Amino acid sequence: MLISMKKNNSDNLSLPTLVSKADKVLFIIHLAIGDFAYLQSAFKVFKKHYPSLKIDLFVVESRCTEDRSKWPYLEKDVIYDWLEGCGLFNKIYRKNYAPHLFAESISEAKKENYSLIISFGDVHSEPTEKYAREMAGPDSIVAGLKLHINWYRFKYQIYKRNLWKNLDITFKSIPMTKGRHISDLFAFWFEQIGGYQMTEEEKLPFIDIPQYWQDKATKKLSQLKHNASQQVIFINYLAKDPNRSWRLEQAIELIKKMQQLPKYADALYFLNTTPDHLSEISGAIQMANLTNTIPFSATDNFYELPAILGQSDLIISVETSIIHLANAVNTPLIALMRHKTPEWEPPKKEITEVIWCHKKRDKIVDISPLDVIEKIKAYS
Repeated sequence: MLISMKKNNSDNLSLPTLVSKADKVLFIIHLAIGDFAYLQSAFKVFKKHYPSLKIDLFVVESRCTEDRSKWPYLEKDVIYDWLEGCGLFNKIYRKNYAPHLFAESISEAKKENYSLIISFGDVHSEPTEKYAREMAGPDSIVAGLKLHINWYRFKYQIYKRNLWKNLDITFKSIPMTKGRHISDLFAFWFEQIGGYQMTEEEKLPFIDIPQYWQDKATKKLSQLKHNASQQVIFINYLAKDPNRSWRLEQAIELIKKMQQLPKYADALYFLNTTPDHLSEISGAIQMANLTNTIPFSATDNFYELPAILGQSDLIISVETSIIHLANAVNTPLIALMRHKTPEWEPPKKEITEVIWCHKKRDKIVDISPLDVIEKIKAYS
């Protein structure tokens, strides 16, 4: 149900009607790579239904800071390589990592006088509803999510109710009950915005990798592999959240144990990390006397990562964006996950094996390398 609020010029029109009358629309959202693995699919279907509509995107940077030393890193956030390369967006407001730049972006958006601004704000995100109102022009209608919040989350009730006052039109979200996937949530949002339903196939993650990065990955592998039939195993032990990360020594132990298996004894192993940990990983590989093991990080462009993932034979990763990218490039995956977030389980079950933590409150480190080896043996 769409709820019309305070804008007279909305004339109680439905959100799909407002979309159909607009020549351009602005979405405002806090975004991570894992989110966009599924939101890209939703935006693609939205674009299919409204091919002439210009879709602009305002990315709210939660790490916005006055610390100048962090600006170069934030400016080059790899998610923008994907956003700008996917071909879905007319304009992306990306220079939001410093307070003065964020204010400039809001002013820039306000001058566009968008007929429709849509805020994707949830309980934990930045106050996107407030930002949307600040960038609204004299003729703008501001739409946004109106969440169901459990009664005992009193602070959030007050926080969100105040933010919802900035909205002219609201649309509903759905609770992530058992059996629902995160892609179902995003599809539900867009079904209300666009007035259509997404199929299960349309919800699946995908990624179109530019030929340049595919060729570069092929060349890299041809230089590293002993022969064309040598298997490539991609292992990621690291996530931003320590609760979702393995320890480096666990990843090294896994590689040692895999090298004892006949099928993977001569495989080429990529051990993924962040650019600032590359030297540490190189040293650890040498200390452990691991053969055929290469540290990896996408240092030049986001597409380096999915290009290598797409040419791997098996991906083993903790609960982070890589498990969704693995499904997007259709590479067999073993994912290490907590019971806390079942809605983020990769959806392509035919190529995915999940190792769940043994107990509900366990962290990813509580999954042992031996647990993974047992799954590999069963998977092979």
